[in-house]
Amino acid sequence: MKQLCDRAIVIAFLILYAAVSVGCGEKENILVIEQPTEVHAITQASTAPDPSMNVQPGKVIATLKAGETAKAIGVYHGQDHDGFKVKLADGTEGIIIAGDTFTVTSR
Repeated sequence: MKQLCDRAIVIAFLILYAAVSVGCGEKENILVIEQPTEVHAITQASTAPDPSMNVQPGKVIATLKAGETAKAIGVYHGQDHDGFKVKLADGTEGIIIAGDTFTVTSR
């Protein structure tokens, strides 16, 4: 009987550990595209003192269609624009200029 009780405690502990490990991750911010939106390569201004400042959009590397999503992995503030650094489903990283072509959701 004691062995059965000890096994039940170990199993309960493992289930609790697994539930806590999975449930405690950080939430992802996802951009849900509302109309065609360009994803630009990220270029750094040569005199930028802070990597998150003076980021310039480079050439267009992808165009997302309405309904597609991109994972937001950073935020940039520039002189003329703000943007989100994103990671696409294929692993490509780029910047989407902030505007009204998407909504941000968390999951």
